[in-house]
Amino acid sequence: MLVALLARPAGARIPYDERPAYQRAAFTVGALVLDVTPVVSGLVAPQCLPGYVLCKVGFALFNTAAAELHLLMSGFGDMAQTRAILYRGWAGDWYLTGRDVAGDHVPQPYPDPPPAEHRGTHTGFEPPPI
Repeated sequence: MLVALLARPAGARIPYDERPAYQRAAFTVGALVLDVTPVVSGLVAPQCLPGYVLCKVGFALFNTAAAELHLLMSGFGDMAQTRAILYRGWAGDWYLTGRDVAGDHVPQPYPDPPPAEHRGTHTGFEPPPI
C-alpha cells in the first residue's frame, strides 16, 4: 500500500490507463487496504479517518436517521429536503479504486446535494391569514 501511494509521480501526470499493469495492480491493492484501514485512508480521503468503507456506512446511516427525524419534524410535508438528505448520505463513492490512489479521481464520500427544485416563485415571509 505504501508503495502504491509513493508511486504517484510528483511532477508529470501519467493517466491511470497508461500505467504499466504492475502499477495499476499496486494502486488497486493499495485502495483495498485503504478501504478498511483506519487513519491511513486519510491519505486519499482526509474526511474519512476510520477507514473509507466504515466512514461511508456511518455517514449513510447517520443521514438516514437525520432524514427520518426531518420527515417527522416537518409533518411529512417536506419530501424534497428529505430526499436531499438521503441523497447526500447514500450517493457518492462507496469504496476507493486504483484511480483514487493514483490521483486520477478525487473520491467523494459526501457528494454535494442535488440542485434544489424550484416550485413557483418565493416572495419571502407571508403572514398567516387573520
